[in-house]
Amino acid sequence: MIELPEVFLERMKSLLSAEDFSAFCNAYENPPVRGLRYNGLKPQKNRGQGDLSPCGGLGAEPPRSSPIVPWCSSGRYYSSEVRPSKTIAYHAGLFYIQEPSAMCPGEVLGVAAGDRVLDVCAAPGGKSVQIAGHLQGEGLLVSNDASASRSRALVKNLERAGVSNAIVLTEMPQKLAARFPQFFDKILVDAPCSGEGMFRRDTDAVKAYTANKPDACAAVQKDILRHAAQMLKPGGRMVYSTCTFNTTENENVITSFLESHQEFSLVQIQHENICVERGIGLPQVARIWPHLANGEGHFVALMEKQNHSDSANQSAADVAIPSKIPRPPAEFTDFCRDFLTIPLHQTHLTQHGINLYAQPVPLDLKGLRVARSGRFLGEIKKNRFVPSQALAMSLLPDHARHAINLSTQDAEKYLRGESLHTSEPLPATKPWVLICHENAPLGWARFVQGRLKNNLPVGWVTSS
Repeated sequence: MIELPEVFLERMKSLLSAEDFSAFCNAYENPPVRGLRYNGLKPQKNRGQGDLSPCGGLGAEPPRSSPIVPWCSSGRYYSSEVRPSKTIAYHAGLFYIQEPSAMCPGEVLGVAAGDRVLDVCAAPGGKSVQIAGHLQGEGLLVSNDASASRSRALVKNLERAGVSNAIVLTEMPQKLAARFPQFFDKILVDAPCSGEGMFRRDTDAVKAYTANKPDACAAVQKDILRHAAQMLKPGGRMVYSTCTFNTTENENVITSFLESHQEFSLVQIQHENICVERGIGLPQVARIWPHLANGEGHFVALMEKQNHSDSANQSAADVAIPSKIPRPPAEFTDFCRDFLTIPLHQTHLTQHGINLYAQPVPLDLKGLRVARSGRFLGEIKKNRFVPSQALAMSLLPDHARHAINLSTQDAEKYLRGESLHTSEPLPATKPWVLICHENAPLGWARFVQGRLKNNLPVGWVTSS
């Protein structure tokens, strides 16, 4: 059993009844719950029945079926014997491995296709990928994390999932608030917290816990919420969530925020429908407890910004649109003509050095720290265009003029970085070929003299 901090246990004892506290402590004798969530941007097999058949390949035996996570219809539990990260389906971005409770905030936010959505504290990207699945390639997702190092994982997870309408920033919330006043329809604040809810699965969180950590985190959380509120449109909705149990970082933060932001009100979460508990003193919010549900600790509050007549009319849409949209480089136009069936050259393009990006909406990001200014399309090199891995992962097979579905054995070789022989009838002009497995893209190859020359980036190559 995990040795829990004494000050933490005393706090939990004050929050729970004697019976619940005993059950809560006993829950730490059980292993943490494991989960994955299907990617709404990728085609799936038998998802409705809970079958994990896409998890085959790379030596992993998929489970025959798995229970659905009650608060997330695309979420599934899996056992510790399963290694989903070792499967072809994982590398194809068909699912995201995510602790089940962490799936709840993204569902409660209620994102619809076409929304403008901000994920304020997005790394490593699980909730952003979830939001992108609900957007279905429409609208805008701004995924932000103040840590440039953490944003690298965020970028890769978005790219693996095939997200095409995301911009990734590494800014402090106050900088974003100044640039994007009343700009977003939905905002997720999955705030940095003391991590009490992760003690069962993260021993580092246990070691880092101190008596004053909840108070220190609450101060940061209130500041993030204050700036996030400025970026939400009147009539928009915002979710505040943590993976901790204490009321200092949860109900107390929300109560304080609502007292100082009269234009916001709590929206009732449908607890019975998604099998979560009510908040402590705030019945509208939701809590997930490890002794009452199959998940670690989580807190979720949904708020709506009222549409008052005295609201400011300034919008980032008035100040963030660049005055001039650059013409597409000829190299990229030629690539689209020769190797794609969709008109990507007609999108809002922006170029940084040799790197070319497509923005979901034209935004002037000058002065902001940008990790990705849109979908990374590729590089302009010596009068030719080299397509990116991100572009490959965001396509469907019929988007490419030349696409090949590999067998499981050849797909495993491709993911190990190997080049392959092929008997496919491809032109002799060294075309770019979209490599797929069961119609899920894995990356690019160049057809040269009867061989598919592997173009998988080093950071995407598997070790087995």
